Amino acid sequence: MQSLQKPETAARAGRIPRMGRIRQGFTLLEVLLVLAILIAIAAMVVPNIIGASDEANKDLTRVNINSFELIVKQYRIKYKVWPEGSTEDVVMLLMMTEDDQGNFTEPLLEKVPLDAWGEPLQYEYPADGTGNTRKPLIYSFGPDRDEGGDDNITNIDDLIEQNL
Repeated sequence: MQSLQKPETAARAGRIPRMGRIRQGFTLLEVLLVLAILIAIAAMVVPNIIGASDEANKDLTRVNINSFELIVKQYRIKYKVWPEGSTEDVVMLLMMTEDDQGNFTEPLLEKVPLDAWGEPLQYEYPADGTGNTRKPLIYSFGPDRDEGGDDNITNIDDLIEQNL
């Protein structure tokens, strides 16, 4: 008589009828489909994130160049001349804590200015190829960290284009 019970009664009694089995997980096809969807979404999103990161690094480098240029302008206002020499010489000059008479002076620069890739910014004055800007050239070698090339970032790019 027990075998004539209804399926719901059999399930309550602890026996699960053959046709009404409860699924315990996902099929391989379902897992692969979800994985394919996630890979497709990642393929669309990751390039945008990487591109945004590159632009953010370039923008940060431009900000650092502008900050360094402002410090160099402070030097020019104080001493009436642009600092001259190699990058290292100018950085040392801006970090000095004594003036010509040996008196304490607040340094204009506290640390070596870096680009977004951790490389020191470069400084040239007088600079060749800057048009008639009469400004020092401050630049970064860019993402490839290689002198020359199309990815260098400078403080006078826009000015050169306007004066040509």
